[in-house]
Amino acid sequence: MIDIGPYDMWAIEYGYTFSSDLKKILARVAEPQLAYATDEDTGGPDPLARRYDFSKNPLDYAKSQLELVQYHRGRLLEKFVKAGDSWAKARRGYELTLSLQMRSVSMMANWIGGAHVNRDRKGDKNGRAPLSVVPANSQREALKFVIESTFRDKSYGLSTELLRHMTVDKWIDGADGFARAMNSEPAWPVHDKIIGIQASALTMLMNPTTLTRTYDNEFRVPANEAALTLPELLKALSTEIWSELNQKPVEGATARKPLVSSLRRNLQQEHIDRLITLSLPGNGSGAAFKAVALLARQELVEIRDRVAKTSKDWDNKADPYTRAHLGRVEDQVTKVLDAQVIYNAKDIGGRSPRPLLFLQPSDSPAGSQARP
Repeated sequence: MIDIGPYDMWAIEYGYTFSSDLKKILARVAEPQLAYATDEDTGGPDPLARRYDFSKNPLDYAKSQLELVQYHRGRLLEKFVKAGDSWAKARRGYELTLSLQMRSVSMMANWIGGAHVNRDRKGDKNGRAPLSVVPANSQREALKFVIESTFRDKSYGLSTELLRHMTVDKWIDGADGFARAMNSEPAWPVHDKIIGIQASALTMLMNPTTLTRTYDNEFRVPANEAALTLPELLKALSTEIWSELNQKPVEGATARKPLVSSLRRNLQQEHIDRLITLSLPGNGSGAAFKAVALLARQELVEIRDRVAKTSKDWDNKADPYTRAHLGRVEDQVTKVLDAQVIYNAKDIGGRSPRPLLFLQPSDSPAGSQARP
């Protein structure tokens, strides 16, 4: 609400009442409409303490925003760009919808590992605990929303027709007009843009703060109650990102009609790189990262085994892009898992404070001796 609301009226009543007994006023602290958070809370674990989010149910609001995105994308070429307009308007319009899409994704990503913060005091009427973990179902719905809104090709509404019309104007007016005109690429860099968004979504879900909060929340929820766990979070990402491994090969797959699209190949490689980083000793601080490293390594093992089996099952039916992609992933993960680790490298002449990894060929005798 962008106006004087129930909390404001409550604060005014408290500050300007003539009564000397304030207990009756303060007894309303747990009423839902008196929820309060400051700017300092927007960086905390409470997903309801966010700027520009004034909805009662953020998930419903985020879904409605994506419906608007899909509606306007379908009208860009026919309705948004008028007769006589530059086709650069189609590009500006699409990027506006992309911004709205990412704003909704960012809003819902805050629910993963979240906890609601209350300022009730001991003895308050209907007093609540200072912290209450976001219900597991709400976190799972938020996770599903982020996954479906960023990791699937269809979520971007791109078509060859739209891409052929997404250009720029070359105006040199303004202080930086010449530089902007010279550096503007007429062809929209589709792969760079999409992987940038997908990488951002992975960061929202796999950053140290979110992973630590998710891990700590497991301890705050009684064992007989549902909770979103670290294994569930990491597994949900792997299941979605590598879903192509579950399908049967389509006859006639070619470089023009690959089994795994170019956008998905980029996403899968980004996911592997993130898991490798999380699995390495010395990456991340705090007790949570011991568990994170073990789980990330286990995900790598399972993905590597699935990739190897899929490559064998698909045999020569895979297109060149997919075959090269799966081969590289299998080789990369195998070498990381078989890497030798040298601790205290700085004490033997090295400069790095982190353990060093020495990658061995998968068929090397040394490759099976030491594992992280």
